[in-house]
Amino acid sequence: MNGFLLVDKPKGITSFDVVKIARKKVGVRKIGHAGNLDPHATGLLILGIGRATRFIPYIMDLDKEYIATIKLGILTDTLDVTGEVIDEKLVHDFDEESLKNVLRNFLGEIEQIPPSYSAIRVKGQRLYELAREGIYVTPKPKRVVIYNLEILGINEDKIELRVVCSKGTYIRALARDIGEKLGTYGMVEELRRTKIGPFSIQEALTPEEIEPDKVIPIDEGLRHLPAIVINEKATWHFKNGNPVGLNGILKRIGNPRTFQHVKVYDPSGKFLGIGLLKWDGIYPKRVLPD
Repeated sequence: MNGFLLVDKPKGITSFDVVKIARKKVGVRKIGHAGNLDPHATGLLILGIGRATRFIPYIMDLDKEYIATIKLGILTDTLDVTGEVIDEKLVHDFDEESLKNVLRNFLGEIEQIPPSYSAIRVKGQRLYELAREGIYVTPKPKRVVIYNLEILGINEDKIELRVVCSKGTYIRALARDIGEKLGTYGMVEELRRTKIGPFSIQEALTPEEIEPDKVIPIDEGLRHLPAIVINEKATWHFKNGNPVGLNGILKRIGNPRTFQHVKVYDPSGKFLGIGLLKWDGIYPKRVLPD
């Protein structure tokens, strides 16, 4: 049993809880997920099963889409509704146009300070572990990219946004910073992940719907990557971890570019693994054993 599962994580359970449910449902111990969701958040969670866990990093790097409800005027220690209230502040009147002007500050590549409650490690300890002990560490800013911020609704002290962003973006930190630009506080009240790369929440199963026959093949879970078919001699070299010259390529699918990761197939269409296409050939990066 090797492949991927697309799951719609419900509110109130952890991402690892979904992993445990999947282990029982499909009868496989080796399962990991491609990007954590906080317990109060819902939405798309991609699970790698069996040998597919080797390919999870190629999904974790993909851009994400979220629907977020931001509550203004309240500051919590976790920057979301699950935390303890630290302070409250008046929410000044604003309209859609003034909010759009604020949101423009966050489009493109920005520096974002992650929340103190996060999985970032400092001297071997995760920040949320330190925070639970009352030790709040301000992490170093990290560069992230916000591709789109769409206003879905404004209701007095609440804003609903569609956010398209790079990996590593903290929506809780974004809520904090938007609130600050509006002259108040901001925290995440509701959060739902709706897309990971080409994968949509509409494709996802509920935990109750997980079954072995719902597992998609490894290469289908890597649909965002272009593909290359190589000849029989090149197949032997690739499977043994050796580079394949350009003369070993039979076919290119999806317009692969130089210095891009590609799915590699043998002449019969069997998926072999992932390689890095360079100017002189394909270099194996993740190879499936026979």
